[in-house]
Amino acid sequence: MGNSIKALGSGSVAASGGSPIEQVRPSTSVNTATSSPRSNADSVEITDSARLLASLAQAVQDAPEIDPQRVQVLQQSIESGQYTINPERVADGLLQFEQSFGAAG
Repeated sequence: MGNSIKALGSGSVAASGGSPIEQVRPSTSVNTATSSPRSNADSVEITDSARLLASLAQAVQDAPEIDPQRVQVLQQSIESGQYTINPERVADGLLQFEQSFGAAG
């Protein structure tokens, strides 16, 4: 008892004991010999914007993570009691930080 399922085109898929399960229509071959020849040399052109971005990225990478002069000034301000915290400025900074995440998403 064989089950036959009509496939696309004239071929069919049949399940029967001992015989091939699939009949596949002949595939279309691609002749690569008639394809246009490829150039052996690839080239890349870098834009001025990309060069600027690369130089800025390098400058950031080369910059020290800690500014020793700023650290010294802050330490002296704290030790002398001259360092003050402006809560409104801190709150504004936190709000801007949070809003930047909302704009990015």
